[in-house]
Amino acid sequence: MKKQYIFIFMIAILFYMLFLVFSYKYKEYKINSYIEEIWKLNQEIKDNIAETEDIIDYKSTKAYKNKLLKQERWMKWRNEKVMYLTDERKYKKFTNPDFVENYQKTIVKQIEQENDEISGKSNFQKWIYFIFKK
Repeated sequence: MKKQYIFIFMIAILFYMLFLVFSYKYKEYKINSYIEEIWKLNQEIKDNIAETEDIIDYKSTKAYKNKLLKQERWMKWRNEKVMYLTDERKYKKFTNPDFVENYQKTIVKQIEQENDEISGKSNFQKWIYFIFKK
């Protein structure tokens, strides 16, 4: 009878040890999967940082600033053809005849104001005005 109790006790210890081994393996699996997930996230963040640094480097170049000036302020060299790729809404806005007329009127007003300011001045005063806008 004593041997049966010892045998049952040993089987209980065996099951307890198997339980501990499987529980530790499960915890180790969860920890490793969490570490792998964090490692992938870090790689994505590094890639995003590298990409944004490239974008920042590109946007700080003279070529990009020149491109913005040409797009936003319509500045271009003589005989230079500039192709603008915009969406249809912006195209309609800037090719609208009313917009073009208003833009031409504002330019004419600016030229007339400048002519009014420089009329009746000597050459020296005109040069001072053109250089310093005074």
